Amino acid sequence: MLNIKNFTQPLIFGLYSVSSLICALFLSWVIWASIDFAYPALHDFMDIEQHTVKYGPQNRYRDHFENTDREERIRLFASINNAIHNHGNGLKEIEYFDQTTNKKINTLLHTSEILHLKDVAKLIDVFRITAFISLIILLSIVIYFYKRNQTPPNIKQQSLSTLLIIGLCTITVLIIGPVNVFYAFHEWFFPADHKWFFYYQESLMTILMKAPFLFGYIAILILLLAIPIYIGINIVGSKLLTFFNINK
Repeated sequence: MLNIKNFTQPLIFGLYSVSSLICALFLSWVIWASIDFAYPALHDFMDIEQHTVKYGPQNRYRDHFENTDREERIRLFASINNAIHNHGNGLKEIEYFDQTTNKKINTLLHTSEILHLKDVAKLIDVFRITAFISLIILLSIVIYFYKRNQTPPNIKQQSLSTLLIIGLCTITVLIIGPVNVFYAFHEWFFPADHKWFFYYQESLMTILMKAPFLFGYIAILILLLAIPIYIGINIVGSKLLTFFNINK
């Protein structure tokens, strides 16, 4: 006969690991968001300058985006970043300027782009709530361990299992194709009647971000920072539990 107690510890350990990972990913996101996801460096690395020169003149809805310079594009990305982390407020007011005359050319985003970015803002809000719930779960499990004089799964156990999951996910993404995964993600999470795919010829936003390639680099940055944060959370949690259990 199955004993439910046999499943309790693996379930708690699993919740501990998953909630730790979500908190680590959220902290990594917050840190990268605070520096605009390293857009200035990625702008140069991805040669968005030449990308803008090529596709700016082809845009159907906005003119002369190719007349913006590097500093202007960095400012525009920062403006979008700030807006989507503020429930989408301010997206309509983002304007771009000629690099030579410093005169306003136009507003950056048309209606479909604004709707899409507001959907992105809603997803970020959901991410915040998910991270907060994960933190509550994590703290609750720490209290559970403390009351029972238990220690959490060691960092080696968690790291191996987490790296295995990440590795499998990475291999899966590479097999399916990063672009296909990107498209599938949008189809799952965004309203069906809201446009989310934009050709370079119809969206300055996609030119500015060289979408979807920029998002791949940002995902890598978030993951690379999340791993040491995740390890740090677990080391601190384990050390604190050991300290408090010894001094009960």
